Amino acid sequence: MGLKQKIKRNFIFRGIYYLMRDYFLDCRRSKFGYIADDVTLIPPLRISNPENVFLYGDNGLRNANIMTTNAKFIMKSHSGAAEGLRVTTGNHAMILGRFYRTITEAEKPKGLDKDVIVESDVWIGRNVTILSGVTIGRGCTIGACSLISKDIPPYCVAVGVPAKPVKFKWTIDEILYHEEQLYPEEERFTRSQLEKIFAEVKEKYPKVK
Repeated sequence: MGLKQKIKRNFIFRGIYYLMRDYFLDCRRSKFGYIADDVTLIPPLRISNPENVFLYGDNGLRNANIMTTNAKFIMKSHSGAAEGLRVTTGNHAMILGRFYRTITEAEKPKGLDKDVIVESDVWIGRNVTILSGVTIGRGCTIGACSLISKDIPPYCVAVGVPAKPVKFKWTIDEILYHEEQLYPEEERFTRSQLEKIFAEVKEKYPKVK
């Protein structure tokens, strides 16, 4: 066994490495694809490829594990997460005649890894996991310990494993008022857009209130 392998398998050296990584190396703001000045990072943080992480302002991450090997994690302004957020933008490739652990990133089919997008004004509860390719719509609330495997429409409260919308956060009139206070007119949802979103969600999830 070579020296490098001995160091990797040494309990003390591994402990020092992971301590440095989770509290110092992965928190370096200069390594991010984009990070606004008012973003709060509270270690421990494990962020693979921070150049694929984009935090657009008034965000916070603490005790998070963000795996972004070949795709991006994007959190737009005024969204945040409680402790224990887990995000993965990747998927394992499956090739006939190969163990999946022997397949390198270079050998993976293109498009297998997909961006994860958290729109603005989203609150993510404690110990939530978000899987590859998911978009969480503007204004959503995600319940603690949920697993997000599919897109969540705007202004929904979603919970569960896998997570599903259980209700809308507000009425259409309340959302219109909320957005009028916060967003320029060209960025707001219109009444007709919200009515369409409400109808589609209630058709797909009949129990949504």
